Parts: sequence; structure tokens; C-alpha cells
Amino acid sequence: MKVVAKSTRRLALLMAAVFSIAWLAPTGSRPAMAAETAAEAVTPQDLARIDAISAAFRAVIKGVKPTVVQIELTKEQKQPRRQRIDPEDLPEPFRDLFRDFGGMMPRNPTPQQGLGSGVVIDAEEGYILTNNHVVGGSREEVEGKDEKEDSEGVRLDVTLGGGRRVEATIVGRDPKTDVALIKIKDSHLDLLKKESYKLQAAKLGDSTKMDVGDWVLAIGAPFGWAETVTQGIISAKGRSNVGVAGIEDFIQTDAAINPGNSGGPLVNMHGEVIGINTAIATSGLARGYMGVGFSIPTEIIKQILPDLKAGRAIVRGYLGVAISGLEQKPGLAQTFGLTEDRGVVVEEVGPDTPAEKAGLKPDDVILAIGDTKIESVPQLQGLVARTEPGETIRLAVWRDGKRIAIPVKIEAQPGDFYAARNWLRGGRGRDGGGGDNDEAGTKIESVGMTVAKATPELARKYGWDPDEVEGQLIVTEVEPLGEAGSLRISEGDIILSVQGEPMKSTSGLKKALSPEALEKGVRLQVRSELTTRTIPLRVTP
Repeated sequence: MKVVAKSTRRLALLMAAVFSIAWLAPTGSRPAMAAETAAEAVTPQDLARIDAISAAFRAVIKGVKPTVVQIELTKEQKQPRRQRIDPEDLPEPFRDLFRDFGGMMPRNPTPQQGLGSGVVIDAEEGYILTNNHVVGGSREEVEGKDEKEDSEGVRLDVTLGGGRRVEATIVGRDPKTDVALIKIKDSHLDLLKKESYKLQAAKLGDSTKMDVGDWVLAIGAPFGWAETVTQGIISAKGRSNVGVAGIEDFIQTDAAINPGNSGGPLVNMHGEVIGINTAIATSGLARGYMGVGFSIPTEIIKQILPDLKAGRAIVRGYLGVAISGLEQKPGLAQTFGLTEDRGVVVEEVGPDTPAEKAGLKPDDVILAIGDTKIESVPQLQGLVARTEPGETIRLAVWRDGKRIAIPVKIEAQPGDFYAARNWLRGGRGRDGGGGDNDEAGTKIESVGMTVAKATPELARKYGWDPDEVEGQLIVTEVEPLGEAGSLRISEGDIILSVQGEPMKSTSGLKKALSPEALEKGVRLQVRSELTTRTIPLRVTP
């Protein structure tokens, strides 16, 4: 910080000197000095470097743009048969119109249309990568669903480079990653070959070699404008909680991505596809670019591509836990007695899951799988998902201040896993105990909230199942400017534990959140409507 401050002072003095000289100089000499400064600022060598960079961008675009396609989805939307309408019941201008139609409302299905992008990855076979949602899929789909039935009435029109249009069919889809593989119909592919149309394919690069700050290009058809190219950098890696897929490990970019870009490629400066553009972050009513876009890394796509080509269901391993990353919560690692913000915290353990069978518990910290250190939630999810069901992995777990090893036999992830995790919603059914009558509520002044032991009436008031949260502690009031409010603790939340100790009474909670304890720092486990969070809490006097 000191170096920065000194540099800033020098820069300020230099700028002041420059402006002073400019102000004191004769009026007639100012334009000449400005011209000299401009000439000195941009040298022929600088221009040559800029031209070289521009040439590199042009070369990448020239190589990749012909592989990017526009995808139009037309899906027949079936409607129930309309009842007969008496024309005499309609206003005068419309009576003759409906008499001409026999007094019936139109019964033709209304087509549902969509627009997106894709990228050719196999020119010989006509395979195209895109998003599952571009071809009419959704995250809520589950394994075992009849895809043929779901594809009835679906037409995919693909516009290739140069404006040539062909039809395609869906080969495979993976709702959990929002990836789909489509194929140009064989008859259309044969026609392209007869017409000597040269279909070009892009190369899938290695997304793991990309880093924050690397230049990237996004190519697609935003708002229907085909072959649009935008430029930016990789803003972040390993983004999750985006809410568009079950398995999330996104590349974040500031390259402009808009509606219609979905399914198009994110390209590095070697002309390789390192991601498939999927989503954008928006605010309020805004629908377009706000500088935050997300792409599915090719590392994930390559793992499922063989199954997609074969039309097979994607089989993944799973643990059955809800987790959060230490790296996203500064100060939380210290409350466990850890010195580094690495690893993931187990928030919940699902019943009858591999994690429960192996003995994993809430408040455990997973540090490694085998010899691989765990840095983030997406990394752990990816490693487990790629493990063959039936295989046993060895977890390094931090529990009660000690590092222990827990073997876990991985099972196949249920097809409806992301839709059926009801164990995240209900309470754990802990024994309230404690012996004190605190139903009226106790104010925890140190953090600015009031809690009360759950009664059936109180549980129902906040939407909880009374049997599942009986005896647990419910937040009944939060001071907006207090510590609890700043941590987004809300009325109706349930306080589960402090420092891993279950909270059985309000008096016990008040003691656990004493000013002395808060000054050292504690972790608070809180259950909201759909999630459980472990929160670092430190209050200095």
C-alpha cells in the first residue's frame, strides 16, 4: 500500500506540473506542444503492435466464425379443443367472421418458437453442440423420460455459414449441465456434400489451461443477428449458484452475451472452443448484456460427449450432501481451527445417501479426495460426478479439530436428484431439551436478533412442518442494522448450531454468542427455507 501511495503522489505531482506548464505557456505555443505530445505518445512501433493484435483477432474470427450456426426451434404447442361459440353472442363486427368459420374458434396448434446458437464440432457427421434449453429442454427433466415423446412436434432449423439452411435432430441431451448435441439430418448432409458445400468444424480446446485475464471471443446470434462477434476476458472461473443447471462450474466472461447467444462458443486466441455460452446475469427488468456472462467449460462437455453421441443417459456418482466453499466465506476457516480458506463445509447430509452411510456429518470439512486437495465446491462436485458408481473414494475430513479419513462408496446419482432433495427443506428433528421455557422469545443483543423455541403455532406461522422443527430455535425478529441483518438472517430462519454444537435453548444460544465468543469469532449454522448456511460471525467491541 505504501508503494502505491508514493506512486500516486508522484503521479499527482507530475500531472500538476504538466498542467502548470501548459497554463503558463504562451497561447500560441499550446497547439504545437499538444501536437508534439500526441506524436510522441503513439510511435510506429506501438502502431505495429496494435496492428499485430488486430491481425490475430481477425485470424481467429476467420477460422471459427464459419463453424458457428444459428438454431431456430419450432415446437407445436397443443391446445385443448375449443367449444362452439354462438356468433350472436359476439359484438357486431365479429359475427360474420365467426359465421365464416362455422362458429368455431381456431383449433390449429400454436407454434412455440425459440432462437439460439450452436457450433459444429464434427463436419463429417454433422454434429453440433448447443444448450439443452435451446432445443426445448429444461433443468427439471429427469432420467427415464421418453425423449422421443418429448421431441414430437419439434423442428430444428439450422442456418450455416453463408446462410445455407438445413434441418437437424436431437441426438442427446444433459439437463444437469444444460448441454445438448444435435445432428444435421443425413439427407441434408448428403445434399451439402453433393453441392460441394464445405462444412467446417471447430476444435474443442482445454478449458483447464485458461486463466483469469485471458482474452476470449463470444460468437453467436444475439437477438437474431447472426455471426456476431464480441470480445472480452475471462473474469472468473469455477462460478456456481448461477441457477441454470444442476452441475455448475462456469467460466465467467465480460464478452457481451445476449439472448440468442446461448449455445454459441466461447473461443480462446488459439481459435479453440473453451466453453459454450449459456447464461447472463441481469438486474431488475433488464434482459441484455450487463458485463457478466457464463459459459460451460469444455472440460465438462468432453466428459459427457461420448454418451451424448451414443444417446445414452449420463451416469454420475454422488455423495448426497449440501455443501459450501470455505474460499467464499472469509474468516470461516479460522472458526474450525484451519489456517487456509480451502475445503468445503458439509451443511446437510441426505438420508439413505452414500454420505450418510459412510458417516459424514454436518459441520465436517472435506479437505481432499485421495491425494487431490479440494479448493472449491465445483471441483468436489466434478470429482465425485466422474467417479464410477460402486467405486470407493477416500475423503480427508476435518472434524472436531482433527484430520480423519472416511471411505465412501459412491452410488449412481438418482435421475431426479436435483428435484427431489426434500431433506434440504425439512428440519432435522433435534430434541429441543434444555429445560427452560423460552417460547416467548429471547433477544440476543450481541447480534441483533430475537429467537424463540419452535411451537406448532410458531412453526406453521413461518411455513415449517411442526413435527420436523419441534424444539428448535426460530428467529422471530431481526434488527436491520444489526449483525444478523447484515448476514441476511431473516425472520423464520432456524438456528441449528454454534461452533458445531446443537442449540437446544435460547439461553444456550445467548451464552454461545456472548461478546467474548464473538470477539474471537464463531460459526453459526442457519437453515432458511431452501438452504442451510454456515456463517462466520465476528464482532469486535
